[in-house]
Amino acid sequence: MGLTDNIVVKDFMFCAEHGDEYCHKCCCDHRMGNNVRIEDELGDMSEFFEFEVEERQPINAYAHGAVVAVQTEESYECESHRKVDCEKCFDWVAIIKKEAETIEEEGRWPTARRSWTVGAVDVGVEA
Repeated sequence: MGLTDNIVVKDFMFCAEHGDEYCHKCCCDHRMGNNVRIEDELGDMSEFFEFEVEERQPINAYAHGAVVAVQTEESYECESHRKVDCEKCFDWVAIIKKEAETIEEEGRWPTARRSWTVGAVDVGVEA
């Protein structure tokens, strides 16, 4: 997987084939680099919730409506507004903070993350 196998949507990097920030199929994890891009906006997440920001649920750009922009193939726009790097659809800070609030309220990862770790334990893999 080379750099051309990645896409950038509103300053966040994802694998191009699957749209994943963390992709086990493409052997890439862009969360750390993406977190650095927004660390000032996130503030001190350790006060915000008990889990480390690096442990957060990965984001999928395609699930948030990212499609190749009509005007330029190097950019991605949202399906809803047809706007490149749409502030509403690709508000990564708000998405991460919302997850943090859910974790704080429920005291655990959202169901998608939790089911992955449960499955890993079932097959004898340490999560």
